[in-house]
Amino acid sequence: MKVVIAPDSFKGSMSAHEVASILATATREAFPTAEILELPIADGGEGSLFCFKRAIGGEYVNVTVDDPLSKKITARYLLKGDTAIIESAEAIGLTLIEDKKNPSLASSYGLGQLIISAINNGAKNILITLGGSATNDGGAGMLSALGAIFYDDQGMPLIPTGATLADVDEIDLSHIDKRIYSTRFVAMCDVDIVLTGEHGASYIFAPQKGATPQEIIALDNGMVSFGSLIEQVTNKSVVNVKGSGAAGGLGAAIYAFLNAELKNGIEFMFDTLDFDNIISDASIIITGEGTLDEQSFMGKVVGGISKKALANDIPLLVFAGRIVGITEEALSAHGITKAVAIAGDNVDVATAMKTTGEALYNNALSTLCRISSIIG
Repeated sequence: MKVVIAPDSFKGSMSAHEVASILATATREAFPTAEILELPIADGGEGSLFCFKRAIGGEYVNVTVDDPLSKKITARYLLKGDTAIIESAEAIGLTLIEDKKNPSLASSYGLGQLIISAINNGAKNILITLGGSATNDGGAGMLSALGAIFYDDQGMPLIPTGATLADVDEIDLSHIDKRIYSTRFVAMCDVDIVLTGEHGASYIFAPQKGATPQEIIALDNGMVSFGSLIEQVTNKSVVNVKGSGAAGGLGAAIYAFLNAELKNGIEFMFDTLDFDNIISDASIIITGEGTLDEQSFMGKVVGGISKKALANDIPLLVFAGRIVGITEEALSAHGITKAVAIAGDNVDVATAMKTTGEALYNNALSTLCRISSIIG
């Protein structure tokens, strides 16, 4: 019997590697003779760098950058030969400012600093993973770090944030680092969302970054204005491009200004890991994430794995901190054999996150012992 354990991280609580290790421990106790393969997976969010290092090797490079609120921190990227892999969450991740999250003020400037460092170190090919960001600035901060200058309608320069995108009247690219034009960029998007509107970056993800309903409206209005300006400057349509809304609109800026290919994050990771071959003889797949909800099937790890399990008729077991707004029928339609919420009904989120490891192990062990009949 072969068990493939391929979880995402439990955001703010445990990395994908930690989740996989706990699930593997429970699986070994439930099935002592099983072949168990731990395969932590990321879709472009936190933990992507670790997954790539495990898959392709390379060396970490540490860089001092600005975090989303302009505090100096140490971030890293992966360098192998002339290829660099940059995880945007390393510099501008939500987990870096969890207690101070504010997408109106957050900036993607630190990501641009990582890009410059990678180019300085000889990178000719740069993969940027988009996911888990604290920002909603349309990539303006990143572009500022690369040398772009933004002006308001009074001719005053500014480094825009989510709250000031609507103030941008002109973008001057004459001082941008010209080396970016001879660098090949690929962006690995963890979601398929577009830039603006009720299915865009601000409405879908700004709430979890700390935005109020009133702020969401203002953020989207700013993104509409900025998206229109991007199209004027680059002659590229970006507003309705899938993935343009990833990481608070970073997808749009990277696509339009860095000429990047926008790749579906989980599919890109599957190709890198040779996932189809790995699961071809699996008896069951076990995955998990912090919250299982409708967004899980919008380009996230669980959604991608559920498609693979369904296509290959492999039982799929999902563990999540909580399950929100999904019926048993919907889960089954997505190819999920069983989904388990590990947090108790009366446990608040803060308390649950402190005991995630123990709760995950206990729930996994009891569930695996109960469902042995579906594994065979």
